[in-house]
Amino acid sequence: MAVSNSFVAKVEQLHGPILVLGASGFVGANLFRQLLAVRSDVYGTASKLPAWRLADCPDKNVVQTDLRVLKNVDDLLEKIRPATIFNLTSYGAYSFETEFSRVYATNTLLPAYLLEKATEQRFSALIHAGTSSEYGENSAAPTETDRLQPNSHYAISKVATAHLIALYAKKGIPCVNLRLYSIYGPYEDSSRLIPNVLLHALEGTYPPFVNPDISRDFVYVDDACEAFVDAALAIPNGIAGKSYNIGSGQKTTIRDIAETTKATFAIPANPEFGTMDARRWDMPDWYSDPALAAEDLGWQTTTSLADGLRKTYSWLEDMSAGERDRYRGLSKKFGVNTDWSVSAIVACYKDGQAIPYMYQRVRDTFEKMNIDFELILVNDCSPDNSEDVIREISAQ
Repeated sequence: MAVSNSFVAKVEQLHGPILVLGASGFVGANLFRQLLAVRSDVYGTASKLPAWRLADCPDKNVVQTDLRVLKNVDDLLEKIRPATIFNLTSYGAYSFETEFSRVYATNTLLPAYLLEKATEQRFSALIHAGTSSEYGENSAAPTETDRLQPNSHYAISKVATAHLIALYAKKGIPCVNLRLYSIYGPYEDSSRLIPNVLLHALEGTYPPFVNPDISRDFVYVDDACEAFVDAALAIPNGIAGKSYNIGSGQKTTIRDIAETTKATFAIPANPEFGTMDARRWDMPDWYSDPALAAEDLGWQTTTSLADGLRKTYSWLEDMSAGERDRYRGLSKKFGVNTDWSVSAIVACYKDGQAIPYMYQRVRDTFEKMNIDFELILVNDCSPDNSEDVIREISAQ
């Protein structure tokens, strides 16, 4: 992944080791990859492997762990001993992410636990990915000191963490909250607006659109990644505990997106608006005032919407037709059903040769059913090499 010389210089100044929590997510994967392109002491987490966004990343830099299990957080921090932590774990931003308990476990309990651990294991910087949704109904260019009016569980869970960050900063913890606006670019979930628009643009068409006057503040992912690095480097300047709007400051409507796409990629078709339902929390004016980020962090967006669309389009265009089809199917929208899960427990006795075949068939069956599962293989005092085979599969 190509990164600019100025970005390289900034990354080299970060205290290491560096830990990216949520590296298998969209923004997390981009940040992890960009940091890893500069230095080797960068580690990222994934809840499950293989993770398609990290498929070509070195195995030694990717840690598979479920961060909702707090013991796993302890083990991870003890193993990596990170100096800089970027927390990009998140759940609930997508309309189909509705698991109530997981919203708060991921967006509030985990960062709260990290902040408490920071009182024991000192970090140089802990930069948390918040959201512009924290402003809720107060969404038209709010400043960081304006009233928060969250209107969803996702927004409330993020607001709670913003307050926790302010609290722990008073205890001397070097932590900052970044309120991200509409980040887009390579590796974004295919169900989201920009990838959906560009996948259709490759075919000379448009997807269904919501009301054309609904607006967003779009930020290319490379600019967002730089904001995390800038925030970590600015910690010594007395910014701990603050929240920052990470946006362009530009109000971009759905109509603007359609017109820019049409002009940039010469789409012959005309868009049809109002053919898709808006999300219940969508606001007509949703854009940022990024002045404080410019003042305190020296950060601002540098990628125009048209240029960001071109870069994302090129990333999609470089895929084969088959790869694009797989990319569409990788959306979280079609992810594993975690409402139902199965534990398959198999006692193994003199089964060393059969275990790999049984494992593959069980895994293929549950993956085809698209439900969450675990396979527990019990070595029943087998005199053959069953235990070695089980351990080899577990290690994978």
